[in-house]
Amino acid sequence: MKRACLPCLLVALLAAPTLAGPLGLSSGRDLDALLARARARPDFAQLDAILLCEARATTVTPDGDLAVRTHQVVWIATRSGLQAYADLRVPHHTGTSTLAVLKLRTWRDGRWWPDAERISPTAVVETLPYALERAPDYADLRETMLLHDGVELPCLLETEYEIVERGGAQPGADGAWLLARRDPALVSEFSLTAPADVAVRHVERLGAPSPTITSAGGATTLTWQLEDVPARGLPALAVPQAAAPGLLWSTWEDWQALGDALSRGFEDDSLPPEALPGDFLLGAALRDTLTARLAGAPDDRARARAIAKLLDEGVRPVHVDDRPWRAATRTPARTWETAYGHGRDRAALATALLRASGLAADLLYRSRGGLPIAPEVPSTAELDGPFVEIAGAGLRAVYDPGTGRLDETPAAFVGPLWRWLDGSTQPSSQPSVAAAGRLVLEIALSPADDDGWRGNGTLLTDGLLSAHDRLAGLDADARGHLAAVVASVLAGAEVEHANPATLHPESVVYGFDLTLPAAEADDFDRRLLSPGDPRDGLLSLLPADVHLHDETRATPVLSPGDLTQIVRLTFSTGDREIVRLPEARELANEAGRFSLRVSRDRGRTVVERELRILGGELEAGRWGALRALLLENADPENRSILVR
Repeated sequence: MKRACLPCLLVALLAAPTLAGPLGLSSGRDLDALLARARARPDFAQLDAILLCEARATTVTPDGDLAVRTHQVVWIATRSGLQAYADLRVPHHTGTSTLAVLKLRTWRDGRWWPDAERISPTAVVETLPYALERAPDYADLRETMLLHDGVELPCLLETEYEIVERGGAQPGADGAWLLARRDPALVSEFSLTAPADVAVRHVERLGAPSPTITSAGGATTLTWQLEDVPARGLPALAVPQAAAPGLLWSTWEDWQALGDALSRGFEDDSLPPEALPGDFLLGAALRDTLTARLAGAPDDRARARAIAKLLDEGVRPVHVDDRPWRAATRTPARTWETAYGHGRDRAALATALLRASGLAADLLYRSRGGLPIAPEVPSTAELDGPFVEIAGAGLRAVYDPGTGRLDETPAAFVGPLWRWLDGSTQPSSQPSVAAAGRLVLEIALSPADDDGWRGNGTLLTDGLLSAHDRLAGLDADARGHLAAVVASVLAGAEVEHANPATLHPESVVYGFDLTLPAAEADDFDRRLLSPGDPRDGLLSLLPADVHLHDETRATPVLSPGDLTQIVRLTFSTGDREIVRLPEARELANEAGRFSLRVSRDRGRTVVERELRILGGELEAGRWGALRALLLENADPENRSILVR
């Protein structure tokens, strides 16, 4: 009997090291309890990942430093989850901040890898972002790779790190946080700690709770927390705050204080030349270059375009987050000397050049996704910019330093905007101009001798769909864009002659002559005419998350405004026979209207396809209405014309 028990004892002893130990507490959170809650979910086995904890703690210190601690504990079960949460990239500015990695470990097979307390020396790797490979002035910006050891699916990953930015809260700080994340979260939390004498302004959106407030040691802590938070809906939005509970916070006294901080170094480096002695601002060489480029420019519009072209040719854009340099803009002369610059530096250089040429120029910020701006919370966390607003005789435009585009069309001023050129210290909370656009393309065709077609047409674009910036340039550039629009509707069409009838930023009308080669005949000697959708038309302004293959969606569609697109084809066939025409039809619903009108009179046939989409936010439940309109517009049956 005793001999029989000995093998059992040996087996038990050998197996003991593999028994699962407890996850334990981490930053005050019971990970065992959280994992048990996750496993108890009915959908646990179907999830790519589930966040046991997603927390960010932001602290404004009495000295004005800004400390941001991120703590994430996530169970991953698929490669999709692995790609989202393992091996993270953490950007930080080594010249003004420090990064401390506090936890970086993997729970698998009943233990922490590589160790419960120790971080592997090879798991934290500092790298230089590729965009900065040839931009040494920005080399202080680094990306630190946080590499998780021991990862095998499924497993639990824990990451905790803190970035302390020296002076990052002087004289104010701001930010945003979404409580709903990519995957479901058992606990989603944001906390903000600031000295008791610092006023914190905040606003909660879409179901985010009000904060709990505690005080200790001369500091006040506001904590926003949600539990059992569903994943953000799909398709993912470019502006997820439009459909997810979140919050916006700020310690700035007002918009004026924030504006003064954003212009510090920017304004000083962008003064008119007479405000500073000699060539301190631009430097003699750049001033000579500017003078040469502006020679012969007949008006303010030509000067602005010449400066935009000079920047495009002379300063390579560096596509990197420029927020770490918000208070450390390089001088325009330095940006020109190095021949590269991120958006903020290019904006400062553009402003200096524009002012030196006699134009008015100042900063402009635009609400991301056209969402309303919270006027009570001074913050750029949900604004894009800086852009440069320009004003002159007969000129009102916006220069985008990231792309080099100079835009006079209404789309540049839709907003909501935070404009500085008009002396305003308060942003507009709603769009500042009527958000609507229209494109009408009319083409008339007659048979040509080679079985093809000849004809003429008119392109009208206005409002949000105005193509002024593409049709008001050099003749070759304007004709190239016009030809691309016409060829996108009738494949193979070539524009021979073109002249503008109206050329204003808000509205453009262009007339043109065209030829269209004969389409290849099918087995029945039929040739196809199939008018498509015009390039840079209505569909180009719909969000990138609009996919016709999505039968349903869980997020709204953010249409920039009321958009109308009309393609009207008039043709005579001579001795040719029309074999097939689309059937007239119309569909109107809560998202807009689609209509297809077909008429024949005295040897002329007219096929007109009109699509109108209403602007604003279209709730997810009404996606079916918009999809129905888009499907009608895309249906080949509503486009195909056969001629023999």
